[in-house]
Amino acid sequence: MEEIDRRLQNLSMKKIKTNDSINRIGLAVPIIREELKRDLYFIGENEKEILKYWDKVWKESLYFESMSLALYYYQYRSLSKLEFTILKTWINRCSCWEHSDDLSKIYAKALEDNPTWVLPIYRKWNKAKCPWKRRQSIVGLLEYTSKRDKVLPFDELISFIDPLLNDDEYYVQKGIGWTLREIYNAYPKKTICYFDKKLFEISSIAYSAATQKIDKNMKKEMNLKRKNNRELK
Repeated sequence: MEEIDRRLQNLSMKKIKTNDSINRIGLAVPIIREELKRDLYFIGENEKEILKYWDKVWKESLYFESMSLALYYYQYRSLSKLEFTILKTWINRCSCWEHSDDLSKIYAKALEDNPTWVLPIYRKWNKAKCPWKRRQSIVGLLEYTSKRDKVLPFDELISFIDPLLNDDEYYVQKGIGWTLREIYNAYPKKTICYFDKKLFEISSIAYSAATQKIDKNMKKEMNLKRKNNRELK
């Protein structure tokens, strides 16, 4: 872990303290990702050794960028059952939207590959006290629809959205908007019907992203309905 921290620190003299007590060195994402192309001889030679190394980095490093590197290592690959068993615990240290979104890349791929591993976890997270778990239970369903070869049925996807429509957390609401937009990309007609039924229940935070891809004229009508409803209150 110290080697990764040292390498990344050497790329920048800038350090920014965040409000979650994790140091940000101040490196751009492409620079961090570039480190994965270097010789990482020190992380181990087999799956278990490599997993143990990155798990230690994620759980113990004080640097945002080092934690990000652990996430980048496991993105865009199919996880073994052992890897998923460990990586599902990484949500417990998530404290910012950037890491949340990068975890979604990993978990959405795992869901597509092995839904029986992931769906029971998402059901628990959907009801969890931790807002990052609740956010993950929805954003991690698809991340981006364009990346998915297989998508869950519409009703199953929506079953994760409904319980969180009135959630008070900002980033959960942002996640609802994101996920509704991606559900629309997979099931446009069904999602429009959903918008029609839930138009006044979707928060303003979620609404903007949720309706990003729909027809402009249809969105104008929806906006007017929402406006009229607000004026009646």
